[in-house]
Formats: sequence, structure tokens, C-alpha cells
Amino acid sequence: MDTTPEMVTLTATPAIAIRTQLGPAELPAFFGRAFGELAACAGAQVAGPPFARYHRADASGFDVEAVMPVRAPVPVAGRVTALDLAGGPAVQIKHVGPYDQLMPTYAALDRWLAEHHRTRADAVREVYLTNPAEEPDPADWVTLVIQPVAAA
Repeated sequence: MDTTPEMVTLTATPAIAIRTQLGPAELPAFFGRAFGELAACAGAQVAGPPFARYHRADASGFDVEAVMPVRAPVPVAGRVTALDLAGGPAVQIKHVGPYDQLMPTYAALDRWLAEHHRTRADAVREVYLTNPAEEPDPADWVTLVIQPVAAA
């Protein structure tokens, strides 16, 4: 179940991330490990739910980041990098249901961008409001798809 796209204003925030390139079948294992690693690195500084930033998604696979927002910068090492996420306008759509049923949400996002003559300003985000380990029924998973857009 998808809801209507809405404009929101993102707040600039520090974050930590792990970026990789992989195929669709590898996404669940990557996110499981990466989100655990990011949470351990962030400790008490976690400032919100984890999310993915998709820099590229095509037939060859994904260029994706697992991201954890933090209250303040934290020391990073290894494959964890620090980010400064920009604030600004974005369009957001709430998706309720399994991740493999997100395509209609992305189609609604593309239609909204075209109808409102807006351009993408950064990588699209999938913010995971539900933890599948705590909510085993995929029909109840909640994901925000957020697309930063250029100022009008």
C-alpha cells in the first residue's frame, strides 16, 4: 500500500555509511551486516532509522550505501565512512509492504517528479521504519522512499 507523494524538508545531518556495488540477490545479506556494523560504530549517537541510498540501480546491479544517521560525528575505520547529508526539499512516499513490491512506489515517484517538473538533487533513500527481525510479516513493513529534489 502506497500513499500520496508529499513534499518534505530534510534536515542536514551527519551520518556514517558503507558503500558497495552488488547484485539484487546480495542486498539482504549486505544490509544485515552493514546496518549491524554501522550501529556498533555509532553506539549511543544513532539519530534515527537506518536507510539505503541508491546511487545506481540498473540491469547490472546496484551502487548502494547503507546509512546510519548520527547525532554528532563519530570515529570511523575500515569500510565505514563519514557523511554530511544535505538538507533541503524532497518528495516522500510511504510504502507499506514487502521490499520486493516497491516498484509501484518508485513509478509513483517518477510520475510526481515529471508532473511537478522537479529534478533529483541526490541519491534516492529508502528509510526502513520497520525492522524485519522484529516484524516478521512483510505485509506490515514500512519504508519511506525519499527523493531529494533541486530547489524550485
